[in-house]
Amino acid sequence: MAAFTSSVPVPANLKESTAFEGLRLVEKPDSPYNAKFLPETLDDCQGHLKQLPLQSPNADSKIAYTIADMVNILTHSGADAMFEKEKVAFAQRKEGEPDAVFDYGGSALMKKELASAKSRCGHMKAPGILGHVVKPGYISFYTLNGKTFAVSEGRWWLMKAPVKAHWMSSRNVSLDGDLISVGEVHILRVLPGQVGMIRAQGTEVLLDVGTHVFNSGTVSIVGKVNLADQRYFSHGRFHYVRVERGFFAKVWTVVEMDGVETVVPRLLGQGVHFINNNLFKFAGFVKCSDRVIEHGSIHKICVVKGQLAKCVQDSKNRLLGEGEHTIESTDFEFHGFEDITKAHCIQHGTITVLRVTKGKIALAWKDNDPLFISEPGLYEFDSPDFVFDSFRDAEERLIQLGSKKIIQVQTGEVGVTYDDGLLKVLRNGTHEIDSPTHVVHRFLSTQEKSIRLATLSAKAKERSQKSKKMKRYTTKNGKLVVADTEEEAWAGGHEDPNADLTICETKDLVKVGVRADIFYSIADPEKCILKIDTDELEDLVRETAIATLTNIVRSTALNQIAQSKNVSAGSAAERVGEDLSDSGKPKSVQELAREASFRSKGSSGAMDAPPPSAPMAEFFDKTHDEFMSKLHDDFLLRYGVDISNIRIEAFKIMDDDLAHQISKHALTTAQIENEMANLEGMSLISTQKEKTAAEVKNISSLAEAESLKTEADAKNQRLIDEALAAGEALRIKAKAEAESIKLKAAAEAERAKLIASTDLGKQEALLAIYADMVVKSNAGVEKVIYLDPSVNKDSPFALSSMQGLNNDLHSLSKIGIATNGHGAKRQ
Repeated sequence: MAAFTSSVPVPANLKESTAFEGLRLVEKPDSPYNAKFLPETLDDCQGHLKQLPLQSPNADSKIAYTIADMVNILTHSGADAMFEKEKVAFAQRKEGEPDAVFDYGGSALMKKELASAKSRCGHMKAPGILGHVVKPGYISFYTLNGKTFAVSEGRWWLMKAPVKAHWMSSRNVSLDGDLISVGEVHILRVLPGQVGMIRAQGTEVLLDVGTHVFNSGTVSIVGKVNLADQRYFSHGRFHYVRVERGFFAKVWTVVEMDGVETVVPRLLGQGVHFINNNLFKFAGFVKCSDRVIEHGSIHKICVVKGQLAKCVQDSKNRLLGEGEHTIESTDFEFHGFEDITKAHCIQHGTITVLRVTKGKIALAWKDNDPLFISEPGLYEFDSPDFVFDSFRDAEERLIQLGSKKIIQVQTGEVGVTYDDGLLKVLRNGTHEIDSPTHVVHRFLSTQEKSIRLATLSAKAKERSQKSKKMKRYTTKNGKLVVADTEEEAWAGGHEDPNADLTICETKDLVKVGVRADIFYSIADPEKCILKIDTDELEDLVRETAIATLTNIVRSTALNQIAQSKNVSAGSAAERVGEDLSDSGKPKSVQELAREASFRSKGSSGAMDAPPPSAPMAEFFDKTHDEFMSKLHDDFLLRYGVDISNIRIEAFKIMDDDLAHQISKHALTTAQIENEMANLEGMSLISTQKEKTAAEVKNISSLAEAESLKTEADAKNQRLIDEALAAGEALRIKAKAEAESIKLKAAAEAERAKLIASTDLGKQEALLAIYADMVVKSNAGVEKVIYLDPSVNKDSPFALSSMQGLNNDLHSLSKIGIATNGHGAKRQ
């Protein structure tokens, strides 16, 4: 749904933003309501100390007699005050060592007090092996005139006159301990990293590292503190606070504000802090990483990204944004954090922050008027007159708050509303209504619907109405389960398969059942709503359609509906051909009888009603036209309802005997049609077989002739090709031989010419001829018989002699000459 603009005027304090940081009511750390700076030290506090006032030791633990001497010096009640007074005149000392005022060689006061103490003592060195022995590292005590004196290592005896001195039970006390308390004497050794604590005349005193000797009844030992183990300790008015990194110390301290001393809270930061104030109070440590730190009027709120902090300060609601906020206020309350990544509505007192996402609409009340916000973004309000109601999906068809409404009317329906009691129909689209008297009643579908026409009794009608809301069941695998369709429920045997038939009588009083559906839609919603109750529209259409269909059937005789006067051989052959099984045989008589009867569609999950015969189809068309002419215009004009069609699916004779007779007649007709179809089929098969055989024979003859012709043509072509090849070969061979002879003759002529050009050549040629003659004459000779030429010169087998050879050559030369001469003459 597209975003819309509310008809209620947008208030001035309504702000849209895309991030919480941009909201006016979400405060940043630099808000004027936050404290700019809060001190984290005690510098401005009363009693602030830069360091603790630690009293220096008055004896040297390394020299035992200095401890005994100090015990004896302090028997003078004013000695301690004189030493304290003289301390300011001396320089700084080393840790653990006595102040310079107690120096035996450099302090006149010390020399004076030692001499005075010696005069008051009642002990002296004992000669020989007499007296009390004090071991090294030990000390012994005795009393004289009610005061306690001490002696260090050595042999000592006590004087008896004028006043008797007595050794105390604590003799040979080891100086190795940190605390020695004998009578009024206290010897306290403070180790490095420690602070000693005593009370002198009720006043708190802190002791520095070293050995401290006290000889007074007004001093009490409190103890020692290890600084490494204690982050905070106090001794009366003195306070020590050590704040480690990552922590704050929560304390109460005294500051002067407008001339008045006031105890205020303070968070001390990292470091060591000292103060001398009886009103100072330590409240503990807290981690700096804690998201909420509260101490008196000091509040530190750390808001992480993705959250807001809700608080109230001075009766004003506040929302704190990301960052660290420091607030100093005595009227402040923290109300927790809010996760802005999950919350779409953040409410804190009068503050409301809405995050409207795409597809959502925020509903709220503003100044007692309904307000709808659909544009995505962040919206903030700070008003007691704003009350958030809820978020709604923009795709909802009806969104309503008070008098304001948003109606989405989808295609195929209308919205039925009443404005001041008058009907107002809303077409498809989004409609905004802002009127308390404009009431949305319902949505009415204008889409086409279908109704199965069935004759029902009053009880059946009531059961049918209930069945619309009830589940139908069927049997599967022996179990009763919910049926997916009405047909499946019928197949399961849990409803009468004839329950959806319109039962009526024909003109000849035969009870028949017609299964038909009527289709209708609301064309004029205003007229339909004004004329009838739309909840009863379906019943009105059904009852009127059933009555009309019943009247039409009552005006028609059964023979006009269910019988066919003419049997068409062609059509019968087609139907019988369709009825043939896979084996080619006609179906059984029972099967044909069942198919001859009229069955309702859906009465069996595997069978449908057969196609109507020509008279039945004519009846269906007639019924359709007559039905539509009676109801269509009437319903459209009267109720605004468009009756668009009626579909007649099946026709059934309710009288079983009559149906059986018609079945027999249909069976006879079917058998005749079956036989005619068989005969026609056999004739067609025979004709087709003969025609096929003739065509096969003709094709075979044509193929054979074509084969012979192709073979002869191939053979003739082959002979022609061979003859042409042989002639061409002879021609090439003859031409080659002629060329060879010509070349040879030319070569011989050239040779002869060359030979004849010299006498030596001539003779050589004659010899060659003669040699060739001899070779040829001896060809075929298998035996050689030697004959002496001198004996038989005339024998044909005798070899030619040189003389004979010369004669022959001479004769040949003459022949050659004669030939040459003859040739010359011819030329």
